[in-house]
Amino acid sequence: VKTQLQLQQQASAMVSPSGLTFRGPLHCFSHTLQRHGVVGLYAGGASWIAFAGPRSAVRFSTFESLSSLAQRAGVGGSPAADTACGLFAGILEGALCQTPSQAIAIKMIHDQSPQGPKRYKGFFHAIQMIHAEHGVARGFFCGMLPAVAKGAATNAIRFPVFGAIKRALQRDETRDAPLPPGQAVLAGGVAGAVSAVATQPIDVVKANMMGLEADRFASTAGCTRALVAAGGIGALFQGLTPRVVRVFIEVGLQFALYEQISPILDRVLG
Repeated sequence: VKTQLQLQQQASAMVSPSGLTFRGPLHCFSHTLQRHGVVGLYAGGASWIAFAGPRSAVRFSTFESLSSLAQRAGVGGSPAADTACGLFAGILEGALCQTPSQAIAIKMIHDQSPQGPKRYKGFFHAIQMIHAEHGVARGFFCGMLPAVAKGAATNAIRFPVFGAIKRALQRDETRDAPLPPGQAVLAGGVAGAVSAVATQPIDVVKANMMGLEADRFASTAGCTRALVAAGGIGALFQGLTPRVVRVFIEVGLQFALYEQISPILDRVLG
């Protein structure tokens, strides 16, 4: 739903004045359900699942490794250190995992949109067609700059916000202990929601640079100008509500798991 709304732009040649336009998240949800069934709500989901493990592994292992280095250097545990470690973790995650994963998923979602060509028959068929038509670089790594920028920004926000909430919830004697799962989900969810609102414009630009009309945009700046010129500044906040809800749940669960495995990572990484 979030991606469908982000791709519904007045700058798009696939959205005509006489064609169907979604009036909001619920309208998009109901139309997709009626037209494509429950499966339609999970278009591109296979790509998300395939990269979910590597994405989280790169994010948290990189953050934990950098945090350990910061601790040994005597500068760890501060909001500034969390921000810097999260920033570099996000850059690696965005380049190695987010870009190819979302390039596939967004094209699959765009394909089944109301004005989409509806050619992809599944995950592997989509990969074959994307490779045949666009090659590796343009097919799977288009939109890398906004993807990396979004990954860096979200993690630079999430880790320090989570750390601040965690420090506020814990007493001095429990400062090094993991948060209880319920508190970790809440703290992680709030951190995720804050990052989603702050990075929504980047996410919208990224989606349009990864969709089926990616070739229309020569650069990130050009894509941004085209979207704003056609739809105003509000075009950069399309799909905000469903993204905030999804990210709250997803990031809350990720941080709850991270809190449980963080002590293990600390022992392994020294």
